Amino acid sequence: MYRKPEVPAVKSVLTIERLAWGGKGVARAEDGRLILLSAPLALFPGEQVETEIRWKPRHGEGDVKAWVRSDRRRAASGCPVARTCGGCDLWEGGRETSELKRSMVVDLFARALPDAPEWRWLEAPEDARRHRIQLHWTGRDLGFHRRGSHSLVPVTACPAATPALSAAIPRMKEALEARILPTRPQRWELVTGTPAGDVWAQDEGGRTWRLEPDGWHPAQGGVVHRLGEAVLAHRPGGFFQVCPPWAWQAFGEILRAWPLPGGTLFDLYGGVGFFTALLGSRFQRSVLVEFDGPAVEWARRNLEGTPTECVAADAAEWAPESLGVPGDLILLDPPRTGLDPAMCEKLHTAGADDLVLVGCDGAMFCRDVARLAPVWKLVDLAVVDLFPLTTHVECVGRFRKG
Repeated sequence: MYRKPEVPAVKSVLTIERLAWGGKGVARAEDGRLILLSAPLALFPGEQVETEIRWKPRHGEGDVKAWVRSDRRRAASGCPVARTCGGCDLWEGGRETSELKRSMVVDLFARALPDAPEWRWLEAPEDARRHRIQLHWTGRDLGFHRRGSHSLVPVTACPAATPALSAAIPRMKEALEARILPTRPQRWELVTGTPAGDVWAQDEGGRTWRLEPDGWHPAQGGVVHRLGEAVLAHRPGGFFQVCPPWAWQAFGEILRAWPLPGGTLFDLYGGVGFFTALLGSRFQRSVLVEFDGPAVEWARRNLEGTPTECVAADAAEWAPESLGVPGDLILLDPPRTGLDPAMCEKLHTAGADDLVLVGCDGAMFCRDVARLAPVWKLVDLAVVDLFPLTTHVECVGRFRKG
């Protein structure tokens, strides 16, 4: 079978002009062609780096191999495997990490949303840590995938996670080596509640253990998050915010500042009820729609006693051609892939006049704004750093019928 020959990498020393979406460093060849560079650590504009470039028909793509001239603001990494682990992208950004990340969003919006309203940037607090991490066990080592690879970087701690999760990693390895936990190679998820404390581990088969003072024990029940006056629980392994306390604070700050109506809240892709719990008191009633049946059962428990209907269905299939009436709000928090085209078509004929779209992938969010544009006008926009030390952000937009 014919295989197209690989283009050999070309070594070169380049200067970073600016940062593009996704943390890519933008540089230029001597003939002016654009080059996009990936790096294991944060990049600063003005830095000079050694690279390996693979040329495409019109541009180059490459990897940073070493720093020739570093920015004086670069800070020592707080992680011993920062250069090899694929979990974080922005170690060594130091105090400038938030500004570097904001500049990536500026680059994205300049190209994809040139007519966007003035937007707000919410920087992650210093104590924001992950309440959920995924580890891989090879049968010998426990750790994270190496950057750009499925090989493993063994770890004994994770400074990006809450201290409770980080401290559970060596105890998990001990239990795997002692055959207290299943020893076949697989992916594991560690999760803790809010405030961070108890730790659950779930294997690929959905079996769950909780870490007790004397070790890991089979467990049932949910992970509990106490957020303001709300108490939200979900099954270990179920989707929830990565940094729940910061997400609750940030979304609350954004949405409370916007003039939202007070009729019915249609919480589509609603999960276990995060946004209904956050906003429900501002509405006469709520309808939560979520495809994952077990998540809907948790939502019913979490929202018990409130005027909320929880529906287990695909949101795009469930939504009628004319959803809501003036005075209602449609809130959508779709997966990272964004809105289904069928959902966008139904939103074009919705009866509600107000819509909020949440997107955890900036590029997909911009695509969906364009898809909604024939009917819905983006009037407010905020971007939150909900994923510290990575290049990911959460975009939140408020729309009115145009």
